[in-house]
Amino acid sequence: MKRNLLLVFAMAAMMAACGPKDVTTIKSTFPSVDSAPREVQVTIGEILDTQIAVVDGKLDATIPVNKENFAYVIADGQPMQFVSDGSEITFDFIEKTIVSSKKDGITSRLLAFKAWQDGFMKEYREKLNSLSGEEQEAFQEKGLEEYNEYLTKLIKDNSDNVLALLGLGYLELDDNAKTLEILQGLSKEMQETPSVQELIFFCTAQMETAEGKMFKDFSIAQDPDKPEETTVSLSDYVGKGKYVLVDFWASWSIPCREAVPSLKEIYKKYKGEKFEMVGVAVSEAAAESFLAARDLGMTWPQILNAQYIPASIYGFDVIPQRILFGPDGTILKRDLRSEDLEEVLAEVLK
Repeated sequence: MKRNLLLVFAMAAMMAACGPKDVTTIKSTFPSVDSAPREVQVTIGEILDTQIAVVDGKLDATIPVNKENFAYVIADGQPMQFVSDGSEITFDFIEKTIVSSKKDGITSRLLAFKAWQDGFMKEYREKLNSLSGEEQEAFQEKGLEEYNEYLTKLIKDNSDNVLALLGLGYLELDDNAKTLEILQGLSKEMQETPSVQELIFFCTAQMETAEGKMFKDFSIAQDPDKPEETTVSLSDYVGKGKYVLVDFWASWSIPCREAVPSLKEIYKKYKGEKFEMVGVAVSEAAAESFLAARDLGMTWPQILNAQYIPASIYGFDVIPQRILFGPDGTILKRDLRSEDLEEVLAEVLK
């Protein structure tokens, strides 16, 4: 209760600082007073999280405008997504509908996108199932192109609000330079949001460590209490005249553990004058990685306690992540899947 009161006071202070156009009105009428919840929860990203009372079976309140985050009204555990865009928004928790007073407001555009996406995917699946073979492949390519075109326009038309991030989340674009160009086209306010800052950071990191680029070194104190004795660098292995496969992993990751048997076979087959394999344990304590490597029989060299340093340098957020470096340290392949390792290594080590 204390937390909710503090949030209510904070919201009241925000309301006082806002002008008439700086608030969004949220409304809902429940079928009866008895069926209405006592209060609803309202959240806007990390900006606002509070409870608002339902009076006489009705919700009628104002909240601050915030176009950089999605907002939610939650009644009896049922969330309704919208954007606090300065309009009057009416929620129907029975029919699960939202109506905004601004026909071209951000919430209206959000609802239009969801309706378009539902219709597009329904029609796409029905058409795809009626085709076969080469027809399916051509139709998929055309569908992806149409989908990306719509999303690109959605991002461009909403460069100053959170719908741009929604579009980016769905956009299937394997081109960091193009993605970075889109991100840099957003408004200054959107570029300063944590989520966009993170996307820009990762796109830049991936571009700087793309295939064909020289490796970036990092050094890890595997025991922080003994840094001089336990510090290991990637350059202790990479750029020393051998092909080096680096496997970024963690003991808590099921895919990482499942890949160990195939990694054992690869190490047994290729280890020698031309090839080395190194594990880099991320996002966990060194002791956990050490025990897992021992129990799983990972006999190749390990760099422990790397935490999030490699991910920030090489721009990845999913493990396992595998990168193959050439004898001089050039990045030959990255994002290598387990099923592709044998083929790639057989080609470079022939």
